[in-house]
Amino acid sequence: MSIILITHHDENIYNITKSQGAFKSKAPPYKSKFRDRSNRTHKHFKRCVKQHATMGLPEEEPPDPTNYLKKHTGIPSYTICKPPKEAKPCEHLPHRDKVPTVSELAKIDDKPKPQKNFVVQNIKTMSKMKAKEPEPKTVVDKSGTSKPLKAGLEPIYIKLPKFGKTPKYLVRFIKIKEKEYQMKKDATGVQQPLCRYITRDEREQLLNGLKQNWEELQKQYQVLPILTDTIPKKIRKSKMEADLKQLEKDIVLVERHPYIYVYDDNEVQ
Repeated sequence: MSIILITHHDENIYNITKSQGAFKSKAPPYKSKFRDRSNRTHKHFKRCVKQHATMGLPEEEPPDPTNYLKKHTGIPSYTICKPPKEAKPCEHLPHRDKVPTVSELAKIDDKPKPQKNFVVQNIKTMSKMKAKEPEPKTVVDKSGTSKPLKAGLEPIYIKLPKFGKTPKYLVRFIKIKEKEYQMKKDATGVQQPLCRYITRDEREQLLNGLKQNWEELQKQYQVLPILTDTIPKKIRKSKMEADLKQLEKDIVLVERHPYIYVYDDNEVQ
């Protein structure tokens, strides 16, 4: 094992690990562009402060007894020495017109205003307005809830256009029948009257038959029990009373009118 004895050397190895890039020059410190203006403001405020206001008692002359305290003559406020505010540029503010004078407003009011009839204008507008079409909807449940029909959900009608109309062959058949009836009517000439006159014998026979029916029904009505305690009895009694009243009306009608005409219901149809 060998030992090296170094008694004299001038080598410095403290900064041997640092590279040359670390030894860069520092940038100058930041300096605000408002530095001078803030200094001026500070000096202005400092000049407005009264004597010894921040340290110790103020060195002021004693007040004059002859000059007593008056209104608005006391100690001045510290705000009177505020620096004037700098005007801001008005480039980005909206443009505002000048306030009109009283004479200009009077001229504007003197101008004739157009006379417009809004009632007539509204009537014309409503008459020309298109009617609003209902929005297509479909009912989805039993309570009547409806939803609008979107594209592709419109109903498709599967029935033909002639559904529910009279067929053409029936229309043609009806026209043929009407034509035949008109031809028969023209061939027979004058149409026979539908009403038929009742002779005196037939009138007497009709009147006797009505009276005989009334007598038979009256006998049946008199045989009915006095006590009508059940529903069938009440119904039968009311029916017989109505029939008796109708027969009485028919008898009176035949007796009052000596000339009577009758017609058959089948012939009229």
